[in-house]
Amino acid sequence: MSSDPRSITDGPRGWLTLAATFVFVFLFRLEQNVAYVFGLSSARELVGIDFLPAEVVVYTLAPFLHVTPDHLVGTLVWFVPFGYLLESRTSWEGYVGYVVFVGYLTTTFVPLFLLLVGVPVGQGIGASGITNALIAREATVRGVWVLQRRSFSWRQRGVLVLVSAVFLFKLFGLVTGEPPGTSVAGHAAGLLVGVVAGVGEQYLSAGSE
Repeated sequence: MSSDPRSITDGPRGWLTLAATFVFVFLFRLEQNVAYVFGLSSARELVGIDFLPAEVVVYTLAPFLHVTPDHLVGTLVWFVPFGYLLESRTSWEGYVGYVVFVGYLTTTFVPLFLLLVGVPVGQGIGASGITNALIAREATVRGVWVLQRRSFSWRQRGVLVLVSAVFLFKLFGLVTGEPPGTSVAGHAAGLLVGVVAGVGEQYLSAGSE
């Protein structure tokens, strides 16, 4: 089996993850400033405003908005390392396409579909669905590598253990109950899409060898 040129041993590039991090932080600061201008107490109040033009903007930018500093930090804690890992082995088009697709799927399309079929769900805001999809994809890809009996360095084994632990932590949190205000549907969709994407990534990689 020939090795992929963008394999586990390649160093991550990171500039796309850095750019996405900047976008998340910039938009949150913009939310805070706009809320202040309109006399609102917080970005949370801004994204929940009942005004059609504002609602259109919120839904358009939903995967990239955050309502509190804790919400933003909670996203970046997972997005930075797992985005970095995905970026290390994929093209920039594949990376951006995956992040954008999963973002809108988990904040817009899945909640909208559930509402249409009569399942009450809250508004999806933020990149939590994206981070769940990144985590699940990484855990799936590395799990497949284990099943393929690839050789790992000690550093790679350490990453495997950490990635697997984070995935199980996210899965456990979903099963036992998410905190109030969390988009459970978006988080679950992110994990599911990540597993499917991880399997698909390995299938395409094997087919190109």
